[in-house]
Amino acid sequence: MRILVNVVLVGVVVGSLAAAFFLRSPRVTAAAGNPVSPAPPPSTWRPAGPVDAKVVVDVRGEWSWALRELDTGVVVGDGSLRNTTESMIKTWLAVDFLAARESRISAADETRLTRMIRASDDHAAQTLYLRLGGDASITRMIRTCGLRDTRVHPDWWSKTTMPATDATLLGQCVVRGPGLSAQWRSKLLELMRSVEPGDAFGIPEAPALAGRHPAVKNGWTRHGSWWAVNCLAIWDHWVLAVMVHYPDQGDEHRYGAAVCKTVAQQLFGRTA
Repeated sequence: MRILVNVVLVGVVVGSLAAAFFLRSPRVTAAAGNPVSPAPPPSTWRPAGPVDAKVVVDVRGEWSWALRELDTGVVVGDGSLRNTTESMIKTWLAVDFLAARESRISAADETRLTRMIRASDDHAAQTLYLRLGGDASITRMIRTCGLRDTRVHPDWWSKTTMPATDATLLGQCVVRGPGLSAQWRSKLLELMRSVEPGDAFGIPEAPALAGRHPAVKNGWTRHGSWWAVNCLAIWDHWVLAVMVHYPDQGDEHRYGAAVCKTVAQQLFGRTA
């Protein structure tokens, strides 16, 4: 599926000031089998005037991406894919668990939560999901984070479906949502910054983000002959989410990871 995104946001006013930002990247066309193209030198991207965001990727399947500016809530992106969240939703299970129990969390539960985020331990996630009331926790996520197009899959946290725009709201909830003390919020973000190397693929690999150390929680699973791959990253004042659903051709989750990397590079790799 050939997707060309040219999103123009003319401005958002907060008080008497424009709360939009400027984004301009070179047009990059990637082949379906190798979505990563040579990147321009990285540079600092700061909020400025209106948006002119361009992302060009040749994806062999469906996708959606969204970028949210935390201070203003301005979001840009494209694509209609609502993907299964897979392990990305473990960020919410951590938030929900800590918000409910952080004043009396045991050493065993802290170890369990650490494994869930850092090592993406599914057993730890299932244990917390059940203790949080199962689907009631996912319903709280939708309400608490203001998710607009997320759907609960009965009794299966990883099959919750959401688009990239909602995924950035989930990331915003991790950073600024209610219920967490500063200590535990900092702890959770640090766990996301130190996930196991094999799980830190995609967005953090973009050369333009070198040295930024984003907090990440990716999700990836093969369903039959199709892969669902999601990338979520939080750093500075940005939340970026990329979601990809594509047929397996022997490259497993690496293809989706390369799409995530390409999107991040095109958004943040422009020259000054």
